[in-house]
Amino acid sequence: MSEPLRQRIIEQARDRFFLIGFSKVTMDDLAEELGISKKTMYQHFQSKGDLIDQVFDWQVTENVNRINAIVNSSDDFIKKLYSMWVAIGRLACRINRNVLDDLRKHRPDLWKRIDEMRRKVILKSITKMIDEGIERGLVRMDINKQVVTLMYVSSIQGIVNPDVLAEYSFSAEEALRSILRVFLDGILTERARKLFQSMLSTQEEMRVP
Repeated sequence: MSEPLRQRIIEQARDRFFLIGFSKVTMDDLAEELGISKKTMYQHFQSKGDLIDQVFDWQVTENVNRINAIVNSSDDFIKKLYSMWVAIGRLACRINRNVLDDLRKHRPDLWKRIDEMRRKVILKSITKMIDEGIERGLVRMDINKQVVTLMYVSSIQGIVNPDVLAEYSFSAEEALRSILRVFLDGILTERARKLFQSMLSTQEEMRVP
């Protein structure tokens, strides 16, 4: 079997699942979009359920690797913190509420795995970085790490979605950048905010894929 084709199927399925929810996507739909036969689809995946498993396995691994790469990078703290929140924001942007509803209703096993990834990897990494920031005098001491994380993700999911964007003139990129700046300004100390603004002034504009 062709590994490049298998990966292309996974990525196409991921994009469709995250956009409208996997309950609304059929194997016929995906085969037609990819320009292949349904028989070819089933040569790579035993069923739609198998494809869903593979899509989320791949996505979870990608997310974990991305977060770990940021945490373990040699970048300075402000840049790492910024990169961490950009990565979280981009992930939140991609996942439509429909797919979250599908997971809770149809695949609670996958929802549990994703929630465990969020708690064990994302929240643990964020907590580690915030603790480091507090020790360095760059992050305020009076913040609740879990609350601020949930606030940020909720802001992203509530604003950077097709329904809201259709009503306003700003783009997903502009919305995410604005939310991120307001959020980081709120948790950083005065000294860190100056470093953050200096970093932004020399960086290329953030892009939302």
